[in-house]
Amino acid sequence: MELLLIGIIILALLLYGGIILYQRRNSKKIDALQTQKEELTKLPFKKVMAAARQQGLAGQSQDEYAKWQKRLEEIQKHGFQDFDQHLLAAETANNRYRFLSATKIMKQVSEQLKTIHGALDEISAGFKKIQADAEANQTQAKKLREVYQKLRKQLLTKSFSYGAAADGLEEKLSYLETSFDKYQRFSSSGDHVEAKQILAQLDKDITELADLMKRIPPRFKELNNEFPEQLDELRQGYQQLAAANYQFYDIDIDAELTALDQRVNQTRQSLKKLDLATIETTNQNIARRIDHLYDVMEAEIKAHQTVSTRTDELQAFIQHAQKQNQLLQVELDHLNQSYSLNNDELGQTLKLKQQLAKIRKTFENDTQSIADQTAVYSLVAENYKTAFATLTNVEKKQKAIHDSVQGLTKGEKEAQRSLQSFELEIRNIKRQVEKLNLPGLSRQYLDFFFLVADEIDQLDQDLNQVKIDLDAITKSLIATQEDLNKLKEETADTIDSALLTEQLLQYANRYRHSHDNIAQASQKALQLFNHEFDYKKAAETIATALETVEPGSYKKVEETYYKTKDQDLEV
Repeated sequence: MELLLIGIIILALLLYGGIILYQRRNSKKIDALQTQKEELTKLPFKKVMAAARQQGLAGQSQDEYAKWQKRLEEIQKHGFQDFDQHLLAAETANNRYRFLSATKIMKQVSEQLKTIHGALDEISAGFKKIQADAEANQTQAKKLREVYQKLRKQLLTKSFSYGAAADGLEEKLSYLETSFDKYQRFSSSGDHVEAKQILAQLDKDITELADLMKRIPPRFKELNNEFPEQLDELRQGYQQLAAANYQFYDIDIDAELTALDQRVNQTRQSLKKLDLATIETTNQNIARRIDHLYDVMEAEIKAHQTVSTRTDELQAFIQHAQKQNQLLQVELDHLNQSYSLNNDELGQTLKLKQQLAKIRKTFENDTQSIADQTAVYSLVAENYKTAFATLTNVEKKQKAIHDSVQGLTKGEKEAQRSLQSFELEIRNIKRQVEKLNLPGLSRQYLDFFFLVADEIDQLDQDLNQVKIDLDAITKSLIATQEDLNKLKEETADTIDSALLTEQLLQYANRYRHSHDNIAQASQKALQLFNHEFDYKKAAETIATALETVEPGSYKKVEETYYKTKDQDLEV
């Protein structure tokens, strides 16, 4: 019982100690919040507000000052008082051991303190901004005044560089002076916010004026010096060219020069309006038109030089090409009597003749206009350029036609030689076969032999026509050569098979009486040889039978045959 009592007492003491410790910790937090609040009340707002008031506030600046002053008074009067009340409530709850309530109130007080701190920072920045704006206005005003004075001095000392724009620029300077006076009034009265807005507009106006004063002199120089000098030079050049009877296509240079003079004078006067974007665009257009006039006159001068130096060359080229065309026509007419011209050589040559006639006609018209002093040399030079290119192409085509028909006579002679070769070869084939005194030839072989003979005869007839078609003859030569080669192969096979059959039959005689199959094969081979004229099958029949009796016998007979073949075939 005593131990239980002692345990209860110890537990009670521990619980009491924990409560006391927790209470003291909360008390420290409350004290810290109080310290933070006291530090905020010590912020140097009087000094900041005094520095702002020293600017002599008025207008919007005074309104700004009043706004921040009112917010500061509200915090000092109500914000801190409310804070103290909540902090006292937290302290009371902590002393009464209402720790949950105390903790909740302390959290609210901490957030309230942060809000007050942020508001005071914003108020301080507001007062400082009033002072900074005033000081910044003074600095910017000084800088803008220096730029303004520099621009005024520049206009005064170099007014000759601005022409009619000088008056307009002077008006802008006067307007800027008025804006500076307006700024000074608001600044002196203490309305630094309004003064700042005036400075912003002044900055923009001065920047625009500086840009105008930079861009005007080059444009005025173009209008007052460069363009008039170039137009005078063009007018003198044109007068010299006109005196030399130069003509110009699709342009009235005198009228163009007059129009440009007027345009330059109008634009020079329009500088008064200071519309630099329009003036720059107009100047670019004038410059392009002047450059175009230079290009036109220069082109005519160069074209005149080209025409003068190449007229004789072109005339000779035309005469040469026409002469070549005439010779080509004569040659084609002659060849057309003996050969079929299958590639429209005559028609192509006629078209080329027409092209040459057109070139000559244009050339004659141009030379006449030169003689009449009405020629536009640039157009004539372009005609010359086209003529030279066309003539070069015509010459290439005429040469190609000439080269293509040069082979006709040569081709006919080669065809005659090929025909003679074919005739000799088929006679040799016939003599080779006749020399063997074979009992006969197969219908298939004879049909093919006579087919080739007919082809050769047809070639002979085609080559003996009054007008031959060499293209068709060439195709026939190729086909006949192929058939003749095939006939030679078949003839060789026939001769080899016949002679081999005879030698195989002789070799088989040694086995006829001793082997019935040899006797039967010999009889069948003789039937095929003497009556059916199938020499290849006859050779195969007896060879097959011999191989059954004496393997390798066929190869032995074949080797012996080919050794003596050339002697047997001598004509």
